[in-house]
Amino acid sequence: MATAADLMTPDIPRSDRHRTVGETIAGLRGHTWDEVGHVYLVDDQAVLTGQVPIERLLQAKEQATLAELEGLPPIEVLPGDGAETVALRAVQRHDADVAVIDARRRLLGAIPIGRLLALLHEEHVDNFLRMGGISRMDHLHLSLTAQQTLTQVRARLPWLMLGLAGGFLASGVASAFETSLKNEVALAFFLPLVVYMADAVGTQTETVLVRRLAYGEVELWAQLVKETFIGVSIGTIVAVVAAAGLWIWNGHPTLAMVVGASLGVTAVVATVMASLLPLGLVRLGADPALASGPVATVVQDILSVGIYLMIATALLPR
Repeated sequence: MATAADLMTPDIPRSDRHRTVGETIAGLRGHTWDEVGHVYLVDDQAVLTGQVPIERLLQAKEQATLAELEGLPPIEVLPGDGAETVALRAVQRHDADVAVIDARRRLLGAIPIGRLLALLHEEHVDNFLRMGGISRMDHLHLSLTAQQTLTQVRARLPWLMLGLAGGFLASGVASAFETSLKNEVALAFFLPLVVYMADAVGTQTETVLVRRLAYGEVELWAQLVKETFIGVSIGTIVAVVAAAGLWIWNGHPTLAMVVGASLGVTAVVATVMASLLPLGLVRLGADPALASGPVATVVQDILSVGIYLMIATALLPR
């Protein structure tokens, strides 16, 4: 991923805070700037001390000093900070640009808002495509008529083959509980419900977590504790509603208990797995958005099938 240094331009207006508006504007006129959202205030050591929005400068009297026009403290980032994190901070503050400083707070340059918005758009498209198991190259080659079909197949097929392998594995898990399914055929009716609910809860957790990761580090244990609590709360509510509804519908209390308990347990497991996968990918240096697609779906489906049938085997009479 690009860093602040990759997006930065060093060609920005800088000035001493004691200069007048007239002197500053005269200096601006003699140069073509890459970035003019602010005039950055620095001291004799090039240390960043503040910023003046360009619109204030243009509206002020020529005799006023820049110190009198100083706006909010600039958003400061280091050259190695991730570009997406920088972009989100700028958008959150509704600022026009971001100052890049070194470890001693010396001003190195600034990142224009246009580059940040372009980056956010690019990352949004990438993440959206990856959630569907589609690569950036698939998106870029849509206009190449001769290679379009082959490119799309090559981009999508690996993820679909992963899903196929996961489906075979889930079927293998189900076959291990063949006796329970034969004894209670109605179990098969509710298997899609259990799998769907686990996927839905997991997707919600992944979406929120990936967004938080874009803003910075997420502490593993705090995330697990928080999501486990959320999973238990959601699972309990869904389990009670589903069990009560099923009991009223078919008058089979044990089956209702199996479905309700399965929905509750898989909700908790889904939130934990949906937290571990993105965080694990981050530790490995991979894009956490990948966990929001086929990888997480395959893992959660296999676990959901296994949990559902194990609970059924334990609770239903043999």
